[in-house]
Amino acid sequence: MLKKVACIKPVFVLGCLLLAGCQSLPSPEQPEKKVRPLPEKPAEIHTPSGVVIKPYDQEEIIRKQLKVVVPEQKSSQKFDDGHNLPAFRQLMQQANTAYAKEQWSAAETAALHAQRLAPQSPEPFLYLAMIANRKQQPANAESLAKRGLSYAQTDAMKKQLWLSILKAGQMQKKTATILQAQTALKSL
Repeated sequence: MLKKVACIKPVFVLGCLLLAGCQSLPSPEQPEKKVRPLPEKPAEIHTPSGVVIKPYDQEEIIRKQLKVVVPEQKSSQKFDDGHNLPAFRQLMQQANTAYAKEQWSAAETAALHAQRLAPQSPEPFLYLAMIANRKQQPANAESLAKRGLSYAQTDAMKKQLWLSILKAGQMQKKTATILQAQTALKSL
């Protein structure tokens, strides 16, 4: 039994030495990565078609913080609402004439066409609101006049639109609308 143990010892020792020897060997050297230098740009490049290309050196892009300056807006800003178009003027004249003759459908048609030509002009909304009041449609008249108010720039136009809203409020017996219209009319 001792012989078996003696045989095992040299094999065990030999295995440990081999294992330890392999670990202590220097690792193979890694080849260094070489950085290729950029090729120099030639002064001129001649193409077969005879075109000469002259490259230029581009400077490094530098990032800078932008300063944003917001321009001040004027409170009484005028904008072109299309009311100067000849076709618009003609349609508004037709709406006025038809309204004076109490031809509500003709006046409404002309005002609708004018509104399509100049959608930010308050005049067609005023005529449409007045026609709606005459046709006993006060809710429609009120909404049209309020839309016209959003585009109105002169006090005279605002007054006419508020009068239309007042009439629509009186027809609907809406005290809140009546009070709002009267307050606005007093301030104009």
